[in-house]
Amino acid sequence: MARPHFQRTDPTPGLFLALALLSAIPCAARGSGPTPVVLDLALAPPSSVPVYRTRPLDEAALAAEDADREAAGEPYRFAVAEPVVLTPQSSGRWEQPTARHRVWRQRIVAPGALSLNLGFTRCELPAGAQLSIYPTDIAGPDDPRGVRVFTDRDNDGHGQLWTPVVLADDVIVELLLPWYAEDDFPLELGSVNVGYRYFGEDLRDKSGSCNIDVVCPQGDAWRREIDSVGVYTIAGTWKCTGALINNTREDAAPLFLTAHHCNNSMNTAAPSVVVYWNFQSPVCGQHGGGSLDDFQSGAVFRATSSASDFTLIEFDDPLDPEHGCTLAGWDRRDLAPRSVVGIHHPSTDEKSISFENDSTLITTYLTTASPGNADHLRVGDWDLGTTEPGSSGSPLFNPEHLIVGQLHGGYAACGNNLADWYGRLYTSWAGEGTPDTRLRDWLDPVGTGVETLSLLDPGNPEQAVTPTAGLAFSGIVGSDLTGLEGSYQISNIGINPIDFRVEPSVGWLTADPAEGTIPGESQVQVRIAVNAAASGLPAGVNTATVAFTNLTGGLGSTSRPVALTLLSGSPRIAALGPNPFSEFLEFTLILPGPGTYHARILDLRGMMVRDFGHRAAVAGENTLGWNAEDDRGRGQAAGTYILLVDAAGATLRASFTYSP
Repeated sequence: MARPHFQRTDPTPGLFLALALLSAIPCAARGSGPTPVVLDLALAPPSSVPVYRTRPLDEAALAAEDADREAAGEPYRFAVAEPVVLTPQSSGRWEQPTARHRVWRQRIVAPGALSLNLGFTRCELPAGAQLSIYPTDIAGPDDPRGVRVFTDRDNDGHGQLWTPVVLADDVIVELLLPWYAEDDFPLELGSVNVGYRYFGEDLRDKSGSCNIDVVCPQGDAWRREIDSVGVYTIAGTWKCTGALINNTREDAAPLFLTAHHCNNSMNTAAPSVVVYWNFQSPVCGQHGGGSLDDFQSGAVFRATSSASDFTLIEFDDPLDPEHGCTLAGWDRRDLAPRSVVGIHHPSTDEKSISFENDSTLITTYLTTASPGNADHLRVGDWDLGTTEPGSSGSPLFNPEHLIVGQLHGGYAACGNNLADWYGRLYTSWAGEGTPDTRLRDWLDPVGTGVETLSLLDPGNPEQAVTPTAGLAFSGIVGSDLTGLEGSYQISNIGINPIDFRVEPSVGWLTADPAEGTIPGESQVQVRIAVNAAASGLPAGVNTATVAFTNLTGGLGSTSRPVALTLLSGSPRIAALGPNPFSEFLEFTLILPGPGTYHARILDLRGMMVRDFGHRAAVAGENTLGWNAEDDRGRGQAAGTYILLVDAAGATLRASFTYSP
């Protein structure tokens, strides 16, 4: 249908304010935002909106295909895609409910469908625009079947928008344009995805009864890890499980680990990913009742490899703090955990947790030979719970609560004691040797080389102190030491402000600032300086600690050691050995300041044996060695020798014995 032209006029102040407020509403693709126009403005009845009716599904044929897919270990399919080309310029209906609003609507009907979700293959909403998808007989903004609203904040570089499901077979696509929006922008509905298997609907067709809801007491020790796991759809038709995973920047980058076999073309399919957080039963044992309201849409591909069956994507929007997501820690060591826990969405239903109390086995996929090609971990059987199709890609945790792999496949089910196999994070770390086939570049972007990394909770006030090493100073007894200083950075790696305090354990150290507040995702530099009180310290190593305390919750509180080495005011030979020696002698000269020293070796007759010449010296320790040869490289006879050193206006002597 051709698009009508509406005359634009200057807005009244009140309407301009209303539209400004509309464009400032938070992004709905991350689970919150404005409501459809139909709830606020008088629009024509739904019966007047043009209908696109999908083709009927052959349920028997789909069931046969799904059985074959499951036997082949392919991902869980819940919907069938129907390609379309529907745009505001070529279909639907336009109307103008007010002088300052234009609305386009298109109705989608799929008789008997359990759900509908849509793929906009071109979507660049102009400022102030609002795109909504909702049941045609919408029952208000909180309709439990799903009300999905998007704004220009949901535009992404890949130019696509894939929606979460609406649990209805008759939906409206509604586009609101403010008076000032340009007519020329891309919006094309390219895929209508018709749900024929249950996803968030009633209690029929649910996962096996042996599954353990994560809300049950068995999950109490794993609450933080549970919050990292999500169920997701690809191209509106396939479903799998995956988990947010932390990286060494600890910047809450929304990296998501899943299985390669869930979609072996994720390098192009990532924009179509829609993930659902917190889809879990509200009551232990219910195996249902979960909400699909917490979602986000769209991702970019990072890495994949079929050998260990991993895929890593990164969502193209930051995590919504209201969803309470965490980013799981990981362990890339070459170990077989002595026990494991799996957190997953069986049949992609509400989130469950499973326990294996026996050791895993390093092996080849679907075999028992160990180590085999060593790219999988075999879970012999689950002592509590199980896995099912749809659990694919879910994380496997070791006793330290760190991810060691993701589910590839296996034979486990309610009622049997059969095995599952998980692709090893150890193998995925190096992958096939390139950034797009390995995890290393993404999980350790700063190149720390660490083998384990803890979970990150962006919503919890947590601090990180860098560097991890202590401070070491040196000086001369009685001298001015106030120029000695170092610094640490305290980073707030959460989204909420934290209060901090820095306390040296001794009076001769000063922290600046000693306390303060750090906004979310920000840093502060703290100077640790030696003060005038150090002038009374004795020679030797004086030690202290500096405590960095997170006053808002305590996470990340830590301390760092400080050592102040003070030298006496005159030079001395601090060490000489071994004595006697048979092959090599080493001596250490302590000097009060930089300069030069002259070292020689004499025999007991006073004859020169070795002249080391004049050497540059530093304040503190200076080390030199002798291999029992003279200046011409000739070996010396056994006996007693004299070390003679001229330094800082003094001559130092020490004797030693050569006993080859």
